[in-house]
Amino acid sequence: MIAVRGPAPRRPSAGRPRATGSAVDRRLRALPGRAWARWAWLRAAAVVVVALVAAGTAMGTAGATTASVGPVDARLVLQPSLTGGTQVQVPPLGELSLATHDGPLRLRVEVEGLRLPEARSLLARGATAASVGEELSRDVRGALVALAVRSVLVALAAAAVACLLVFRRPRAVLVGTGAVLVVLLASGGVAAATADSRALAEPRYSGLLTRAPALVGDLTSVGSRFTAYQTRVAALTGSVSRLYSALSGLPAGAAAGDDDVRVLWVSDVHNNPEAYRLMATLVQEFDVAGVVDTGDSSDFGSAAETALLAPMASLGVPYLWVRGNHDSSTTQAAVAALGEETDGRVQVLDDGATAEIAGVRFAGTGDPRFNPSSLVRNEAAREQLTVAGEALGRSLDASAAAGEPVDVALVHEPPMALPLVGRVPLVLDGHTHQRAAAVDGGTLLLTQGSSGGAGLRSLVDGEPTPLQMSVLHFSASDGSLLAVDDVTVGGVGLDSATVERRTAASYREESGAPEEEPELEEPAEPTGGVTGPDGAPAFTPGGTDVPPLPTDPGAPVVPTPSTSPS
Repeated sequence: MIAVRGPAPRRPSAGRPRATGSAVDRRLRALPGRAWARWAWLRAAAVVVVALVAAGTAMGTAGATTASVGPVDARLVLQPSLTGGTQVQVPPLGELSLATHDGPLRLRVEVEGLRLPEARSLLARGATAASVGEELSRDVRGALVALAVRSVLVALAAAAVACLLVFRRPRAVLVGTGAVLVVLLASGGVAAATADSRALAEPRYSGLLTRAPALVGDLTSVGSRFTAYQTRVAALTGSVSRLYSALSGLPAGAAAGDDDVRVLWVSDVHNNPEAYRLMATLVQEFDVAGVVDTGDSSDFGSAAETALLAPMASLGVPYLWVRGNHDSSTTQAAVAALGEETDGRVQVLDDGATAEIAGVRFAGTGDPRFNPSSLVRNEAAREQLTVAGEALGRSLDASAAAGEPVDVALVHEPPMALPLVGRVPLVLDGHTHQRAAAVDGGTLLLTQGSSGGAGLRSLVDGEPTPLQMSVLHFSASDGSLLAVDDVTVGGVGLDSATVERRTAASYREESGAPEEEPELEEPAEPTGGVTGPDGAPAFTPGGTDVPPLPTDPGAPVVPTPSTSPS
């Protein structure tokens, strides 16, 4: 027989892995050693990416757990995130956002239902806030432990399965699951290191309405559209505030419930009647003891506008008011007349006058200028504002010397607040239509946005401005500020409402010092064209030389920018 010999079988080259696995693997292993090493690094990176994607996807779906926290049934899930934090969904109203931690994982909680019998039982048995807090804390800890265990197991299992299906090698499974475990441990460490318990006392609640066209229907009148839209927004804010009041408490160690005094703070209403409707909702839902108003209730300070002030008297609680630069002496007299009609419930604070709301002592003074016309910078007026602030400061000193220290000072413009630093714990002002905060020594200075959404002018021109008000929480024992609930309701075309809480401590820790010379907008010339002997503008506090309204027949139009600060 003739033996036919074929080519001898090739032996694996030294230093190369044995040719096992898929055909692609076998072809790649045939590469030279240096190219194979580079491919090995790329392959390892691909394994890690596949494992992490599979783990993140599985955690967000199969990793969810359900738990009972008191009378509330909730679904908890961990999701990949760039910012971390916690989101609590409360369908259909919206969600509560809490900056509880940083890191690549976000805790998402979906409230699925409320067991009313258990909720009633919790209230009926007279449980204290401390005991309820301990009970809920135990439930939350148990739910988080169960969520963490389930999420880790689901993530590791998903990573292993994905690596096995894609790469078909046990080694890839070990690398992928190991990478996922390291990332999870690192994420947990970052979350623990950056955990901030204060975030629980400072939630941000947001809720959405249906789109405005579907809400208001086929309305062409600007006034009708505004009224219909804002009425629904006010109703939404009532629901938001009711839920917020029920779910949130004041910070740990602070007074709560009947021990805190709640005061509604508004500013720059500018003739918007919907602002008073929103005030009425918040007065009821937050159970406020009174309202403080830092001015600019009017636009032009005319007698025709005073009828729009009547809702101040219908809120049923004390209403303290200081004059703004859009409010004339006619405006102030109308507010004072409301005080006579309500036996002093509505009160004008001017020239350092003081008043109390549930034991919290307020003092205020009106804006020394009356200038509802076009705006330019004028340093001469800054001195007037400073002088007015210094006069109020002397009144504060006198009250303190008499044994009746003031807790809160009310002014309209930020430059008036600077002389009060060190003389009072809290100063409230407005004018700029933008919220702001500053701290100097022991004095906290807060600036309110426009509670009237810059007024009805926003219907005619410019971008919509939200309605902004705040509920201030004071200690009933010493009148100190505990927390602030900032309420923001979207203006025309903006269909949102938010309630955001900040503690007084966070303001003091996070706010910078006030500007030595806050930006000042002044009229190009004083109302009525009045000038002093040197030709410089002359201003009359609460002046009565009111320009004619644009709607008066034959009257010139007064230039009033719709989106500029007052």
